[in-house]
Amino acid sequence: MQRNSAWNSREHSERTWKFCKWGNMDKKQCDLVIIGSGPAGMMAAVYSARSGLDTLILETTGAGGQVLSTHEIDNFPGFITISGAELAMKMTEQVEACGVETVYDEIVSLSLKGDKKTIVCNDTEITCKAVIIATGASPRKIGCEDEEKFLGKGIHFCALCDGAFYKDKDIIVAGGGNSAVEEALYLSPIVKSITVINMMPKFSAFPYLVERIEALKNVVKVMHNTTMTKAIGDKKLEGVKTDSGETIKCDGIFVAIGRKPNTAFLKDEIDLAVGGYLAVNSKLETSIPGVFGAGDVCEKLVRQIVTACSDGAIAATHAAEYVRSLREPDTPMK
Repeated sequence: MQRNSAWNSREHSERTWKFCKWGNMDKKQCDLVIIGSGPAGMMAAVYSARSGLDTLILETTGAGGQVLSTHEIDNFPGFITISGAELAMKMTEQVEACGVETVYDEIVSLSLKGDKKTIVCNDTEITCKAVIIATGASPRKIGCEDEEKFLGKGIHFCALCDGAFYKDKDIIVAGGGNSAVEEALYLSPIVKSITVINMMPKFSAFPYLVERIEALKNVVKVMHNTTMTKAIGDKKLEGVKTDSGETIKCDGIFVAIGRKPNTAFLKDEIDLAVGGYLAVNSKLETSIPGVFGAGDVCEKLVRQIVTACSDGAIAATHAAEYVRSLREPDTPMK
Protein backbone atom coordinates (compact mmCIF):
# COMPACT_ATOMS: atom_id res chain seq x y z
CA MET A 1 0.00 0.00 0.00
CA GLN A 2 1.41 3.39 -0.97
CA ARG A 3 1.78 5.86 1.88
CA ASN A 4 1.79 9.52 0.87
CA SER A 5 2.13 11.64 3.98
CA ALA A 6 0.07 14.81 4.15
CA TRP A 7 3.12 16.56 5.59
CA ASN A 8 6.80 15.92 6.14
CA SER A 9 6.74 12.84 8.35
CA ARG A 10 10.53 12.67 8.48
CA GLU A 11 10.72 16.20 9.86
CA HIS A 12 8.04 15.34 12.42
CA SER A 13 9.78 12.14 13.50
CA GLU A 14 13.06 13.96 13.96
CA ARG A 15 11.27 16.54 16.09
CA THR A 16 9.16 14.12 18.10
CA TRP A 17 11.05 10.87 18.53
CA LYS A 18 14.04 10.45 20.77
CA PHE A 19 16.09 7.71 19.21
CA CYS A 20 19.63 6.55 18.74
CA LYS A 21 21.23 3.58 17.06
CA TRP A 22 23.38 1.14 18.99
CA GLY A 23 25.00 -1.21 16.51
CA ASN A 24 22.17 -2.37 14.27
CA MET A 25 19.44 -1.69 16.86
CA ASP A 26 17.32 1.47 16.74
CA LYS A 27 16.41 2.64 20.25
CA LYS A 28 13.26 4.77 20.47
CA GLN A 29 11.37 6.44 23.28
CA CYS A 30 7.79 7.64 23.17
CA ASP A 31 4.65 8.03 25.25
CA LEU A 32 2.53 5.37 23.58
CA VAL A 33 3.13 2.35 21.37
CA ILE A 34 0.18 0.94 19.43
CA ILE A 35 0.80 -2.64 18.32
CA GLY A 36 -1.17 -3.23 15.13
CA SER A 37 -2.48 -0.92 12.40
CA GLY A 38 -5.97 -2.14 11.61
CA PRO A 39 -8.96 0.18 12.19
CA ALA A 40 -8.60 -0.06 15.98
CA GLY A 41 -4.91 0.73 15.94
CA MET A 42 -5.19 3.56 13.43
CA MET A 43 -8.09 5.23 15.23
CA ALA A 44 -6.17 4.90 18.50
CA ALA A 45 -3.25 6.65 16.80
CA VAL A 46 -5.46 9.53 15.68
CA TYR A 47 -6.93 10.06 19.14
CA SER A 48 -3.62 9.70 20.98
CA ALA A 49 -1.83 12.11 18.65
CA ARG A 50 -4.61 14.66 19.08
CA SER A 51 -4.23 14.21 22.86
CA GLY A 52 -0.63 15.33 22.58
CA LEU A 53 1.05 11.95 23.06
CA ASP A 54 4.21 11.00 21.21
CA THR A 55 2.77 7.96 19.46
CA LEU A 56 4.30 5.12 17.47
CA ILE A 57 2.53 2.32 15.59
CA LEU A 58 4.32 -1.01 15.49
CA GLU A 59 3.28 -3.26 12.59
CA THR A 60 4.70 -6.40 10.98
CA THR A 61 3.18 -6.18 7.48
CA GLY A 62 0.92 -3.39 6.25
CA ALA A 63 -1.80 -1.05 7.46
CA GLY A 64 -5.45 -2.07 7.27
CA GLY A 65 -5.71 -5.45 8.95
CA GLN A 66 -8.79 -7.48 8.02
CA VAL A 67 -10.30 -4.47 6.25
CA LEU A 68 -8.00 -5.14 3.30
CA SER A 69 -9.73 -8.47 2.61
CA THR A 70 -13.23 -6.95 2.59
CA HIS A 71 -14.28 -6.16 -0.98
CA GLU A 72 -17.28 -4.00 -0.13
CA ILE A 73 -18.29 -2.18 3.06
CA ASP A 74 -21.76 -0.71 3.32
CA ASN A 75 -22.12 -0.19 7.07
CA PHE A 76 -19.37 2.31 7.89
CA PRO A 77 -20.46 5.89 8.75
CA GLY A 78 -20.05 8.44 5.99
CA PHE A 79 -19.98 6.00 3.07
CA ILE A 80 -22.91 4.38 1.28
CA THR A 81 -20.38 1.85 0.03
CA ILE A 82 -16.58 1.71 -0.01
CA SER A 83 -14.00 -0.98 -0.66
CA GLY A 84 -11.88 -2.25 2.20
CA ALA A 85 -8.68 -1.21 0.45
CA GLU A 86 -9.96 2.32 -0.09
CA LEU A 87 -11.09 2.68 3.52
CA ALA A 88 -7.72 1.41 4.76
CA MET A 89 -5.96 3.97 2.56
CA LYS A 90 -8.10 6.81 3.88
CA MET A 91 -7.42 5.74 7.47
CA THR A 92 -3.68 5.52 6.74
CA GLU A 93 -3.69 9.02 5.28
CA GLN A 94 -5.48 10.33 8.36
CA VAL A 95 -2.90 8.73 10.67
CA GLU A 96 -0.05 10.20 8.65
CA ALA A 97 -1.70 13.63 8.69
CA CYS A 98 -1.54 13.43 12.50
CA GLY A 99 2.21 12.86 12.26
CA VAL A 100 2.23 9.35 13.66
CA GLU A 101 5.15 7.20 12.52
CA THR A 102 4.78 3.50 11.76
CA VAL A 103 7.67 1.13 12.41
CA TYR A 104 7.62 -2.18 10.55
CA ASP A 105 9.31 -4.81 12.69
CA GLU A 106 8.59 -8.07 14.47
CA ILE A 107 8.38 -8.32 18.26
CA VAL A 108 10.92 -10.58 19.95
CA SER A 109 10.12 -9.87 23.62
CA LEU A 110 8.16 -7.50 25.85
CA SER A 111 8.34 -6.17 29.38
CA LEU A 112 5.03 -4.46 30.09
CA LYS A 113 4.93 -4.20 33.88
CA GLY A 114 5.87 -0.97 35.64
CA ASP A 115 5.92 2.66 34.50
CA LYS A 116 8.58 1.98 31.86
CA LYS A 117 7.58 -0.58 29.25
CA THR A 118 10.02 -2.11 26.79
CA ILE A 119 9.35 -3.76 23.44
CA VAL A 120 12.27 -5.47 21.74
CA CYS A 121 11.98 -6.22 18.02
CA ASN A 122 14.39 -7.62 15.46
CA ASP A 123 15.82 -4.19 14.61
CA THR A 124 14.22 -1.84 17.12
CA GLU A 125 13.99 -1.45 20.88
CA ILE A 126 11.24 0.85 22.12
CA THR A 127 10.59 2.18 25.60
CA CYS A 128 7.28 3.84 26.37
CA LYS A 129 4.83 4.71 29.12
CA ALA A 130 1.72 2.99 27.73
CA VAL A 131 0.82 0.32 25.18
CA ILE A 132 -2.34 -0.39 23.19
CA ILE A 133 -2.57 -3.92 21.81
CA ALA A 134 -4.60 -3.89 18.59
CA THR A 135 -3.26 -6.96 16.82
CA GLY A 136 -6.62 -8.31 15.70
CA ALA A 137 -7.29 -11.96 14.94
CA SER A 138 -6.17 -14.34 12.19
CA PRO A 139 -8.25 -16.79 10.14
CA ARG A 140 -8.81 -20.24 11.62
CA LYS A 141 -7.75 -23.12 9.43
CA ILE A 142 -9.96 -26.06 8.51
CA GLY A 143 -7.82 -28.54 10.42
CA CYS A 144 -8.17 -31.30 7.86
CA GLU A 145 -5.54 -33.72 6.61
CA ASP A 146 -3.15 -32.28 3.97
CA GLU A 147 -4.49 -28.74 4.47
CA GLU A 148 -0.96 -27.34 4.83
CA LYS A 149 0.00 -28.85 1.48
CA PHE A 150 -2.49 -26.66 -0.38
CA LEU A 151 -2.37 -23.40 1.61
CA GLY A 152 -2.13 -20.63 -0.97
CA LYS A 153 -2.32 -23.25 -3.72
CA GLY A 154 -6.00 -24.14 -3.59
CA ILE A 155 -6.94 -23.25 -0.01
CA HIS A 156 -7.37 -19.53 0.66
CA PHE A 157 -8.67 -17.17 3.34
CA CYS A 158 -9.37 -14.06 1.25
CA ALA A 159 -11.74 -14.04 -1.72
CA LEU A 160 -10.79 -10.47 -2.59
CA CYS A 161 -7.12 -11.44 -2.74
CA ASP A 162 -7.38 -14.74 -4.60
CA GLY A 163 -10.88 -15.00 -6.07
CA ALA A 164 -9.80 -13.83 -9.54
CA PHE A 165 -7.72 -17.00 -9.95
CA TYR A 166 -10.91 -19.05 -9.96
CA LYS A 167 -12.81 -17.53 -12.86
CA ASP A 168 -15.29 -20.12 -14.17
CA LYS A 169 -14.02 -22.69 -11.64
CA ASP A 170 -15.82 -24.81 -9.06
CA ILE A 171 -15.11 -23.72 -5.50
CA ILE A 172 -16.08 -24.47 -1.91
CA VAL A 173 -16.80 -21.82 0.70
CA ALA A 174 -16.20 -23.16 4.21
CA GLY A 175 -18.30 -21.59 6.97
CA GLY A 176 -21.78 -20.31 7.70
CA GLY A 177 -21.33 -16.93 9.35
CA ASN A 178 -21.30 -13.38 7.99
CA SER A 179 -17.77 -13.66 6.62
CA ALA A 180 -18.44 -16.92 4.80
CA VAL A 181 -21.62 -15.62 3.19
CA GLU A 182 -19.91 -12.38 2.17
CA GLU A 183 -17.10 -14.40 0.59
CA ALA A 184 -19.67 -16.40 -1.39
CA LEU A 185 -21.45 -13.23 -2.52
CA TYR A 186 -18.19 -11.77 -3.75
CA LEU A 187 -17.14 -14.95 -5.53
CA SER A 188 -20.49 -15.64 -7.20
CA PRO A 189 -19.96 -13.42 -10.29
CA ILE A 190 -16.46 -14.86 -10.79
CA VAL A 191 -16.72 -18.62 -10.32
CA LYS A 192 -18.73 -21.31 -12.08
CA SER A 193 -20.22 -22.93 -8.99
CA ILE A 194 -20.14 -22.66 -5.19
CA THR A 195 -20.63 -25.41 -2.64
CA VAL A 196 -21.05 -24.20 0.93
CA ILE A 197 -19.79 -26.54 3.66
CA ASN A 198 -20.79 -25.49 7.15
CA MET A 199 -19.91 -27.47 10.28
CA MET A 200 -22.84 -25.90 12.16
CA PRO A 201 -26.52 -27.00 11.85
CA LYS A 202 -27.52 -23.81 10.00
CA PHE A 203 -26.29 -20.44 8.80
CA SER A 204 -25.34 -18.04 11.61
CA ALA A 205 -25.08 -15.04 9.29
CA PHE A 206 -27.45 -12.08 9.42
CA PRO A 207 -30.84 -13.00 7.89
CA TYR A 208 -30.53 -10.53 5.01
CA LEU A 209 -27.19 -12.14 4.04
CA VAL A 210 -28.71 -15.62 4.20
CA GLU A 211 -31.49 -14.45 1.87
CA ARG A 212 -28.89 -13.15 -0.58
CA ILE A 213 -26.85 -16.36 -0.67
CA GLU A 214 -29.97 -18.50 -1.02
CA ALA A 215 -30.89 -16.44 -4.09
CA LEU A 216 -27.58 -17.12 -5.86
CA LYS A 217 -28.12 -19.40 -8.83
CA ASN A 218 -24.60 -20.80 -8.84
CA VAL A 219 -24.67 -21.93 -5.22
CA VAL A 220 -25.26 -25.53 -6.20
CA LYS A 221 -25.15 -27.17 -2.78
CA VAL A 222 -25.27 -26.18 0.90
CA MET A 223 -24.02 -28.82 3.35
CA HIS A 224 -24.70 -28.11 7.03
CA ASN A 225 -23.41 -30.29 9.89
CA THR A 226 -20.50 -31.26 7.68
CA THR A 227 -16.76 -31.29 8.37
CA MET A 228 -13.98 -31.56 5.80
CA THR A 229 -11.55 -34.31 6.81
CA LYS A 230 -8.99 -34.39 3.99
CA ALA A 231 -7.83 -32.23 1.09
CA ILE A 232 -7.40 -34.29 -2.07
CA GLY A 233 -4.95 -33.77 -4.89
CA ASP A 234 -1.40 -34.27 -6.10
CA LYS A 235 0.21 -31.04 -7.29
CA LYS A 236 -3.04 -29.11 -7.18
CA LEU A 237 -6.21 -29.31 -5.12
CA GLU A 238 -8.85 -31.55 -6.67
CA GLY A 239 -11.42 -31.80 -3.89
CA VAL A 240 -12.12 -32.72 -0.28
CA LYS A 241 -13.46 -35.64 1.69
CA THR A 242 -16.08 -35.04 4.36
CA ASP A 243 -16.84 -36.77 7.65
CA SER A 244 -19.66 -38.64 5.92
CA GLY A 245 -17.19 -40.18 3.46
CA GLU A 246 -18.42 -38.08 0.54
CA THR A 247 -15.92 -36.62 -1.93
CA ILE A 248 -16.61 -33.10 -3.20
CA LYS A 249 -14.66 -32.09 -6.29
CA CYS A 250 -13.45 -28.50 -6.46
CA ASP A 251 -10.68 -26.29 -7.80
CA GLY A 252 -10.36 -24.14 -4.69
CA ILE A 253 -11.58 -23.63 -1.13
CA PHE A 254 -12.20 -20.28 0.57
CA VAL A 255 -12.21 -20.65 4.34
CA ALA A 256 -14.16 -18.32 6.64
CA ILE A 257 -14.72 -20.21 9.89
CA GLY A 258 -13.73 -17.65 12.45
CA ARG A 259 -10.63 -16.00 13.77
CA LYS A 260 -7.89 -16.71 16.29
CA PRO A 261 -6.70 -13.72 18.35
CA ASN A 262 -3.11 -12.68 17.68
CA THR A 263 -1.91 -12.85 21.27
CA ALA A 264 0.71 -15.62 21.15
CA PHE A 265 3.50 -13.02 21.33
CA LEU A 266 2.23 -11.95 24.76
CA LYS A 267 2.99 -15.39 26.22
CA ASP A 268 2.70 -15.18 30.02
CA GLU A 269 3.02 -11.40 30.06
CA ILE A 270 -0.68 -10.61 30.43
CA ASP A 271 -4.00 -12.21 31.46
CA LEU A 272 -6.00 -13.66 28.59
CA ALA A 273 -9.66 -14.65 28.40
CA VAL A 274 -11.16 -17.87 27.02
CA GLY A 275 -9.91 -18.51 23.50
CA GLY A 276 -6.80 -16.39 23.96
CA TYR A 277 -8.56 -13.02 23.64
CA LEU A 278 -7.44 -10.06 25.74
CA ALA A 279 -9.43 -9.64 28.94
CA VAL A 280 -10.34 -5.95 29.26
CA ASN A 281 -12.70 -3.76 31.28
CA SER A 282 -14.98 -0.93 30.10
CA LYS A 283 -11.95 1.38 29.75
CA LEU A 284 -10.25 -1.35 27.70
CA GLU A 285 -7.63 -1.71 30.42
CA THR A 286 -5.93 -5.09 30.70
CA SER A 287 -4.59 -6.70 33.86
CA ILE A 288 -1.44 -4.53 33.60
CA PRO A 289 -1.65 -0.78 34.37
CA GLY A 290 -0.87 1.26 31.26
CA VAL A 291 -1.62 -1.60 28.87
CA PHE A 292 -4.87 -1.45 26.90
CA GLY A 293 -6.61 -3.55 24.26
CA ALA A 294 -8.59 -2.47 21.21
CA GLY A 295 -10.46 -4.20 18.41
CA ASP A 296 -10.92 -7.86 17.55
CA VAL A 297 -8.09 -9.01 19.80
CA CYS A 298 -10.30 -8.25 22.82
CA GLU A 299 -12.97 -10.42 24.38
CA LYS A 300 -16.20 -8.87 23.10
CA LEU A 301 -19.57 -9.70 21.59
CA VAL A 302 -19.55 -7.57 18.42
CA ARG A 303 -16.62 -7.42 16.01
CA GLN A 304 -17.16 -4.85 13.26
CA ILE A 305 -14.99 -2.14 11.71
CA VAL A 306 -16.98 0.58 13.43
CA THR A 307 -16.67 -1.11 16.84
CA ALA A 308 -12.93 -1.53 16.31
CA CYS A 309 -12.67 2.21 15.63
CA SER A 310 -14.68 2.89 18.79
CA ASP A 311 -12.32 0.67 20.78
CA GLY A 312 -9.35 2.58 19.42
CA ALA A 313 -10.82 5.91 20.50
CA ILE A 314 -11.70 4.61 23.98
CA ALA A 315 -8.33 2.94 24.56
CA ALA A 316 -6.38 6.00 23.38
CA THR A 317 -8.44 8.35 25.57
CA HIS A 318 -7.72 6.31 28.70
CA ALA A 319 -4.11 5.73 27.67
CA ALA A 320 -3.68 9.51 27.50
CA GLU A 321 -5.14 9.83 30.99
CA TYR A 322 -2.71 7.19 32.21
CA VAL A 323 0.31 8.92 30.68
CA ARG A 324 -0.77 12.27 32.15
CA SER A 325 -1.06 10.63 35.57
CA LEU A 326 2.59 9.58 35.30
CA ARG A 327 3.62 13.08 34.32
CA GLU A 328 1.52 14.63 37.07
CA PRO A 329 1.27 12.03 39.88
CA ASP A 330 -1.32 14.07 41.82
CA THR A 331 -3.75 13.99 38.86
CA PRO A 332 -6.52 11.44 39.62
CA MET A 333 -7.46 8.92 36.94
CA LYS A 334 -11.03 9.32 35.70
